Amino acid sequence: MPLPFRKFFVLLILLSSGKGLAQKKIFGFSPLADTLSVEKKGFFLLPLIYYTPDTRWAFGGAGVYYFKVPPRYEYEKLTRVSYVQFLADYTQNDQLDVWGLWNIFTRNENFLFKGELRYRNFPDRFYGIGNATTAAQEEKYAYSLVSVKNLALKKIRPSLFVGLDYHFEREYGFSYTQGGALEQGTITGYKGGTGSAIGLVGILDSRNNAINARTGKLAELSTYLYTPTLGSTFSFFNLNGIYQQYWPIGKNKTLALQSRLRLSFGDVPFLDMSTAGGDDLLRGYPKNRFRDQHFAGTQLEYRYPLFWRFGMVSFVGLGDVFNRVSDIKAQTLKYSVGSGIRFVVNPAERLNIRVDYAVGREGGYFYFSVAEAF
Repeated sequence: MPLPFRKFFVLLILLSSGKGLAQKKIFGFSPLADTLSVEKKGFFLLPLIYYTPDTRWAFGGAGVYYFKVPPRYEYEKLTRVSYVQFLADYTQNDQLDVWGLWNIFTRNENFLFKGELRYRNFPDRFYGIGNATTAAQEEKYAYSLVSVKNLALKKIRPSLFVGLDYHFEREYGFSYTQGGALEQGTITGYKGGTGSAIGLVGILDSRNNAINARTGKLAELSTYLYTPTLGSTFSFFNLNGIYQQYWPIGKNKTLALQSRLRLSFGDVPFLDMSTAGGDDLLRGYPKNRFRDQHFAGTQLEYRYPLFWRFGMVSFVGLGDVFNRVSDIKAQTLKYSVGSGIRFVVNPAERLNIRVDYAVGREGGYFYFSVAEAF
């Protein structure tokens, strides 16, 4: 369950003002520094705004309570930041999304608890299944969703956690484009249902900064079994793998690699299928433009400073959805090439506003958000 740092939108007013900073400010912003003191606890109420091709402009608000658990003994260290977060946004596409999330380290980081409560009312687009669908196949649909996730992890050694995850999801209230493939009832999950799964999760995270890393790596492996024994409408198995690594290159320059694998077997509803695109991996495609049983993809990003708080990135990615490995062909393989501007709003945490433009097989798209893609 990746941390939703991209949802900390538009913190430039609250965070760049740098409460308690002793350094001289320029036009209201503090000079760059990675040695700023970090408060051990606090609370923010934030406005949020972002833009993606799936939502167009979105607006809303967020509340975040963050804290660090103090050590009890001298040999223990202060934990990394824990947080409890609430977000609500509404988009130009009449999409409503309401989340409550938590990411909590216990003393000495012996345990990590993560989870979410979520409600969505989400008009979206469906193009069919497979990696060779066309934009002309677009049809619209809408649905509501209630989701609960609860993950408990035990520290095995520093930076390595292993544990169990439970996921409950209810999809209902579907409406479709008249005469479309979904309305015909041949697509698994076309009228919704219940997903209930137990999962095994392992996470190795040695990144020096979870928002904008310069060194370290993240490796995450998770498996989920959706079964009627747990009350699930559908029966399928899901395997997910994520690998990210960061190499510092010179002063304040970073080369970042991300790879992702998602495999699903069984009676997979279309909303739970793998997709290609979005605002992180394979930028340049709407998030649900392509979907199928499996996905494999990778991207490389070069991040470098320009002047003052401004920086730039260049990225290239490659990946695709597929049902069988033989489905992956050069003529349908999805590529992504792009670049973007960064503006640092919180030097202590290296939190950036990002504006990206990415080109794929079917054209280009702009993205406006906060925090790096990965």
